[in-house]
Amino acid sequence: MKAVVAVLAIVWAVVNLLVAYLFITNAFVAKTAAKEGPPAQAALLLGGLLIAVFAVLVARQGLALLRGTSRVS
Repeated sequence: MKAVVAVLAIVWAVVNLLVAYLFITNAFVAKTAAKEGPPAQAALLLGGLLIAVFAVLVARQGLALLRGTSRVS
């Protein structure tokens, strides 16, 4: 059961990394964000970075759970 949870966590993290990539790239390329100004661009950029950080943390926990090095019971 732990392996299933670990794989789901890793898949979830990968999907969130893709979403973070979209946020970050759209901070610089989206016409709407450029028209609305720096606050809109900053929101996309910081939101994408925050999503990426949490996705990496979830992926690390999933890998630790797969390896059996996690202390989560």
